[in-house]
Amino acid sequence: MTVAVSAILVLIVVAILAITNFNALTTYANEIFLAAVFVIIVPSAILDYENQRWISAIEDQMPFLVRGVSESQETGLTLVKSLEKIVDNKLIGHPLSDEVKKLTLQMAWGASFEQALTSFKERINSPIVNRFCALVLEASRSGGTIKRVFTATSGFMEEMKDIDKETSAQMKPYIIIIYAAFAIFLVTAILLVRSFFAPMQGAPQIMGQTSIGGIGGLKDFFYKDMFVSAITGGLMAGKLGERRIVSGLKHAIILSIVGYAMFFLAIPPSWV
Repeated sequence: MTVAVSAILVLIVVAILAITNFNALTTYANEIFLAAVFVIIVPSAILDYENQRWISAIEDQMPFLVRGVSESQETGLTLVKSLEKIVDNKLIGHPLSDEVKKLTLQMAWGASFEQALTSFKERINSPIVNRFCALVLEASRSGGTIKRVFTATSGFMEEMKDIDKETSAQMKPYIIIIYAAFAIFLVTAILLVRSFFAPMQGAPQIMGQTSIGGIGGLKDFFYKDMFVSAITGGLMAGKLGERRIVSGLKHAIILSIVGYAMFFLAIPPSWV
C-alpha cells in the first residue's frame, strides 16, 4: 500500500514536471530518478525495518516463554495462569508480553487454546513463531497434553533460533560479494569514462557522435546502469541475507547513495 501511494505521487509529480518544464526533466533525469526511487522505497524500507525489529525481539524471547510455561506447569498451574505468571514476573518483555496478554485474554473470554494460538501466529507471522505454533497445534490435535507439548518444545525453540542465526551468518559473505561486485563496477565505469572515453573527445574521427550521444550520453548510460545495478543488487542481498526481497530495500538505498556520490565526484553529470 505504501509503495503504491508513493509511486502514484511520483508519477503525478513527473507528469506535472514534463508538462511545465520538459527540458528540466530531461536534463536532471538521473537525479529525478534517484529522488523517485527514494520516495518510493524509503518509507517501505523504514516500515519493514521496524517490523523486523519487532519480530526479532519476539523471536529472541520465545525460548524464555516456552521454558517458563513448561516450568510453571510442572508446579500444577493451568496454562492461562502460567502465561500470566510469566508476564507478571517479567520473564519476558515488550513486545512479546503484549502478545501473550492478548493470548491469555482470548482464552479467558472462552476461546480455545488452538484458536488463541492460531490468532497469535497470524498476528506475528514470523518463520520461527509459525513453526513453533504449527508444532504445538499438531501435537495438541494428535492427543498430547499441553504440558508435555511445551516441555518437549522448549529445547527445540532454542535450537531453531540457533539454526536461524547460523544460517544468517553463513549468508553474510554473499552480501559482501554483492557489495564488492558493485564497487568493482563503479571503479571500472569511472576508469572507462575518465581514462578511455574522455580523451577520445578530441579525436572526432574516432569518437564521433555515437549512438548514445557522445561523452554526455555515455555518462548518462553509466548513471542509469549504476542505478539498475544498485537496486537489483540490493534486493538480491536482502534475499540472500534475510531470505526476503523486501529486506534488500535498505541495501538498495545504500548502494544507490554511494554509487551516485562516487559518480558525481569522479564523472560529474553533463549539467555540472
